[in-house]
Amino acid sequence: MTGNPPPDEVLGIEDLYITVHDGAATAVRGISLSVHTGEIVGLVGESGSGKTLTCRAALGVLPKGCGIEQGTISFERQDVTHLSPRGWERLHGTGIGAVFQDPSSYLNPSLTVGSQVAEVLRVKQKMGRRAAHAKTLELFTAVGLHHPELVFHQIPAELSGGMLQRVMIAIAISCEPRLIIADEATTALDVTIQAEIIELLKDLRDQRGLAVLFVSHDLAVIRELCDRVVVFYAGEVVESGPVAEIIERPRHPYTQALLRVASVGDYQRRELEVIAGQPPRVGAEITGCRFAERCPAAIAACRAAAINLSRLSPGHQARCVRVNDPELAGVIEAEMAAR
Repeated sequence: MTGNPPPDEVLGIEDLYITVHDGAATAVRGISLSVHTGEIVGLVGESGSGKTLTCRAALGVLPKGCGIEQGTISFERQDVTHLSPRGWERLHGTGIGAVFQDPSSYLNPSLTVGSQVAEVLRVKQKMGRRAAHAKTLELFTAVGLHHPELVFHQIPAELSGGMLQRVMIAIAISCEPRLIIADEATTALDVTIQAEIIELLKDLRDQRGLAVLFVSHDLAVIRELCDRVVVFYAGEVVESGPVAEIIERPRHPYTQALLRVASVGDYQRRELEVIAGQPPRVGAEITGCRFAERCPAAIAACRAAAINLSRLSPGHQARCVRVNDPELAGVIEAEMAAR
């Protein structure tokens, strides 16, 4: 037998459907993806595409009125789809850590940030006060916070947004989880700080072998950070594969349009461009391609029947009836250039 064995699967999601409004509408449709040890997988797509709902399902914290209609979620190949609240509580921190967009909303404004990290260690790891204090300083150093003792005694209002996000990352890795789910963790940050957080996540992946599921609306950021990318549109996966391959050879019209507005050549530059039209309302029942109404390359076959993901190369899939049409990319390019 030759070659290296495949890395261990940390998170697996298979054929996941999520309903909203107490089951009145289906917002996530047949999502399948996986994240392996030492891998960063990006989820990208416009607001309302299902990225955050998928992540919340993977964390066992779906909002009220939302539920899993069908499908499975596994952590280290163990089914956790219908884990009890207590089971999820045990898994949070020690198995799965999370980092969200607005760190200040997850920290108590009246307590020092160090005491809040230390409290996690005392509760989850059963550490004593002195050991938790020392471990917190070690974590602050690991996430690039200078003068960790000073930061320990500061309250959230005394720290910048970038520093607060580093504190949240320290909390997320404090109990040595195998998976980090980062939902728009860099979106609200200055581009310079954003670049620093991206490098920090890469370093943590390399040093600790973390698996990371990273959510963004921006393919430019995804390119800088991720190994693979899953493109969401209106609750479905429309394309997935290795980042380099999708950036260089996108095969779905929606991915091609995203790349046109993402400034992928330089993720610190932002173009004031948008994709024409609006996505369908959440839960809308549509026959055929859900992007067809916005797609300049749509033909009758796009609206005739459900469209499956087509395998294009190892690990690369796209959901488009024209996926092998050599004229497709030219149509999208011409339409975007004309705007």
